[in-house]
Amino acid sequence: MKINVPEKYAELYLKALSEKKKLLEAKIEDFKKEIEEIDNHISALTSLSIFQDNPSYAPPRWEAKGYQEEWPWTKKISHYQEVTLKIFTSSEVVDYILRKEPRLTRSKVRSSISAALSNKHKSGTYIKFIDPITSITYYGPSAWFINEHEPEFNHVPDDLKERLFGK
Repeated sequence: MKINVPEKYAELYLKALSEKKKLLEAKIEDFKKEIEEIDNHISALTSLSIFQDNPSYAPPRWEAKGYQEEWPWTKKISHYQEVTLKIFTSSEVVDYILRKEPRLTRSKVRSSISAALSNKHKSGTYIKFIDPITSITYYGPSAWFINEHEPEFNHVPDDLKERLFGK
């Protein structure tokens, strides 16, 4: 790289380049630390029995008594779905879980529920319906939909029925 810098600015330019180099080296170190943390998390997760070839994992049997804090996020979503029997928004599930587990933080629950719903949607287990009036996203089991764009009427919440059909 050839640079033409007047002599009177050479020292200033050299100083600026040195500072820029130090900043970039610091960023590289930060990235290396972050990569190491990620590697540690991956290692910890992949050492779980569910990631082994012959896992001795038996899925837990859930009691039908009611909400259980120990449930995974997907089961908590399914429980909410069974309680309401209507398509639902992620915010509704978050609010429900926070009422059941007030010690949890909203941001943690919101990110976990969003990830779980996204996975259920990608797998085809759930269908995503976007209210054409408000652009609010609703989710529900694929069995509750006539097709990918139309939920069955009896699984539509009353407020959405009112907006869509005036009923």
